[in-house]
Amino acid sequence: MPLFAIAAEILIGEFLLPWGMVVSVLGFFAAWIFVIVMEHLRLTRHVANLPVFFIAMAVLFSCVIGLALSP
Repeated sequence: MPLFAIAAEILIGEFLLPWGMVVSVLGFFAAWIFVIVMEHLRLTRHVANLPVFFIAMAVLFSCVIGLALSP
């Protein structure tokens, strides 16, 4: 049994928000901004399948954000 319990949810008012959902949303928006910048710089023409690339970037950014901001 751990000495200090870490809450798995974030309390916003009376609503408990799961930590994984917050990390996933932040990763999604980070990937979205990344793809927008890539489109602006015309780098998406080097990507074979853009939707799969977007999903991969969302997963990657979610993992990095989860590791960096984990409670």
